[in-house]
Amino acid sequence: MHAQVDTLDGPASMKKESGDCVLEPLLQRGSAPCDRFKHACVSYNGYVYIHGGRRDCTLGDFWRYSISLNQWEQLPCSLGAPDRLEGHSMVAYDGVLYVFGGMIDSGSNREMIPLWMFDFDSRKWFTGNTVETKDIKPRNRKGHSAVIYQSCMYIYGGYFDISGAIEEFWAFYFDAKKWSILSTRRHGLGPGPRHGHSCVTHNAAMYLFGGLKHMTEQNDFWRFDFRRHNWTSIKTSSGPPKLIGHHSIIHHGCLWVIGGGLPYRSPTSNLWKYNFNSRTWKKVSAGKENSQHAKMYHSVIGVDSKLNPGLPESRDALFNVCEKFCEEIKPYSFFHKRGMNKVASISTGDLLEMDNMNAYPPPPVLCACPFSRSEQTDERRLLASYENETFVGEIEEKDADLHGTNTQDKQDEIQDVCLMFGGKPLLSSSTISVWQLKLD
Repeated sequence: MHAQVDTLDGPASMKKESGDCVLEPLLQRGSAPCDRFKHACVSYNGYVYIHGGRRDCTLGDFWRYSISLNQWEQLPCSLGAPDRLEGHSMVAYDGVLYVFGGMIDSGSNREMIPLWMFDFDSRKWFTGNTVETKDIKPRNRKGHSAVIYQSCMYIYGGYFDISGAIEEFWAFYFDAKKWSILSTRRHGLGPGPRHGHSCVTHNAAMYLFGGLKHMTEQNDFWRFDFRRHNWTSIKTSSGPPKLIGHHSIIHHGCLWVIGGGLPYRSPTSNLWKYNFNSRTWKKVSAGKENSQHAKMYHSVIGVDSKLNPGLPESRDALFNVCEKFCEEIKPYSFFHKRGMNKVASISTGDLLEMDNMNAYPPPPVLCACPFSRSEQTDERRLLASYENETFVGEIEEKDADLHGTNTQDKQDEIQDVCLMFGGKPLLSSSTISVWQLKLD
């Protein structure tokens, strides 16, 4: 599903009104995917990867977008690729793309682990059924969140088509290729069953906002401490309204909530900024309310402002920034070593034959920088056992919101522009909408 788009010299800009941001549409060149919502999206190595979603029906196509060239390329869905998915998640780690959830519920896939992995180097897929699970494994779900902290993917919430919303909290260890379910709710604390929310990581913590709790819209704000393994409700005097289908991103030490709305209503152009230092919310203007850039169930990707579409030479400048970060301290590695097979612990059997897997992956655009010694110690303790008790840290919190420094913060400092892909309402034309939001 794609359409031809005429080549234009540059984006059509929208004039900035009041506030701190400028938002403008990008008109893509050549073939492009159809407009969609509830798709999965992630950036890696100068590209944005998009899979699935929904238009008139559930989609299963796979695309990548070159940020510097402003061009799309449809990627083949080979043996082991996921089928049609919506409401799924996607993250990238160490040269591998991880897609989770989003299947259409049926008896035939009930025992299947809803995890697929795509190797960027070989451009081949393999399924999560090759991952060691023993007696515990996650079931299919939609509308959940997925974040990365150190060498682990964390999945929270979601819903089943029949059973409704859930509050399951899962961890997937990339290096060991193992799943573990986390029991984090104590004395009634925690977000509870949730879907349609957003999650981001910052300073050894995960921040969750809004979504649907069962069938009730929420605007609550939660912090999960990876070291202490507990939830904290963040109370503020003001903040965003009740939202679902929004997106969150970290930029320059602040959390931004972008878009979203309420069920059965038109989305509004929500744009809110939470400052971790002052612990306050601020509403930001990016154009006229209820204009065409108001979206729900869209995707937002943070990129460096130097890597604007139409400026291919700017990629080298960003790689220089990454190299400078990585030269300061030896890159963190616990299980992985340079030259090791990224999927060495996965048995591919007769399904797939992974090629060129011993080649070390190229550095991502937003480079992975080292962890501190204390975080390495934490990670060693986490990976030594997969029991929940192991996650209860003995390290005293040192005001992480104000003074913490880690890899993610270094990446945040170069994310000056957000790209918004798709979302409801869909465009009348079939080409996916792409908006560039310049954050200040």
